[in-house]
Amino acid sequence: MAESRTRTRKTVESVEQNEQRNVDSTVTRYESDQPTDRSVYGTRRQDSQLVFFDGQTPDRETARSGGVREQTRDALDRVRTMAAESGLEPDDLLRTTVYLAEMDELPAVKRAYAEFFDGQRPSRTVVGVSSLPNDAAVQIEATGVKR
Repeated sequence: MAESRTRTRKTVESVEQNEQRNVDSTVTRYESDQPTDRSVYGTRRQDSQLVFFDGQTPDRETARSGGVREQTRDALDRVRTMAAESGLEPDDLLRTTVYLAEMDELPAVKRAYAEFFDGQRPSRTVVGVSSLPNDAAVQIEATGVKR
């Protein structure tokens, strides 16, 4: 019985190691993965044609003086700029995650999304957080697809 458990454990560990090697071999880093003047975050592209955009916050001035709707629009504009640099349009964004400092502000985020996306919007998850970079109220990360 103990020998069977040991064999099973070794098999599971072997499978997990192979899966990690497979994941590592399909991820390619590009120069755009490095921080830019617009963002301290980068972009990661995977061979499956998915493009991942790290969290984008509004610029300091908008974070300081703008409401949540304006901050959301500015963060979405930054996502759009990074997407365009990767050859994607807003319609190519499949999913976003919104980090929100005050969950009571969700209606403002929804209004900004409705204004920003013409027609079909990406799926969205909203996560409440205690604080964000630059004292922003919102940060948005996205996943897009190259078609």
